[in-house]
Amino acid sequence: MKRFKKFGTALLSCMMLTASFTTVSNMTMITAEAHQGRTDAQGGHHDYKNKSGLGSYHYHCGGHEAHLHPNGVCPYKNGAVSNGNTSSQTQTQTQAQSAGNQNQVAEQMNTYQPVFDANYYYMNNPDLQSVIGLDSQKLFEHFYTCGMVEGRRASENFDVSVYKANNPDLAAVFGDDLKAYYTHYVQSGQLENRVCK
Repeated sequence: MKRFKKFGTALLSCMMLTASFTTVSNMTMITAEAHQGRTDAQGGHHDYKNKSGLGSYHYHCGGHEAHLHPNGVCPYKNGAVSNGNTSSQTQTQTQAQSAGNQNQVAEQMNTYQPVFDANYYYMNNPDLQSVIGLDSQKLFEHFYTCGMVEGRRASENFDVSVYKANNPDLAAVFGDDLKAYYTHYVQSGQLENRVCK
């Protein structure tokens, strides 16, 4: 009788573990449908040639068409937008998202004015000249998403490597997170008259 209890307990344990593993592995599966190129964890990626018409960065979440994340929130999250949109609804929604994105980019450009000058960025980054051109918003989008991380200089008045080298208190906090130095200078460093060029 003891053998049957042990065998039954072992069999029941195996069945429960198998069922829970199947459930967990199905929950962690992510399907992303996007065109060629690398995407981030949320399904977003750069579209420098703006083939989607949504700007230089967009997302493909849950198999939906290319879209933006206004205020960092996916419009398809929790079924907020159904797939049953007509083309005119989708076009209107895309136009509204695009207008909202342009306003957000304009606000960010204004905020980052102490470290970003579109003409300077264009003239000092020849690799962007043929890809982006002299569109100041697209140049800023590149600077904000890539240029800061790469440590590119976007203004005659600010050099992130000089700022990092002359502010060891920040280096202790930010380390190699170059974007944090740009943001710190914009928010506080310029008011504190910290060395930046």
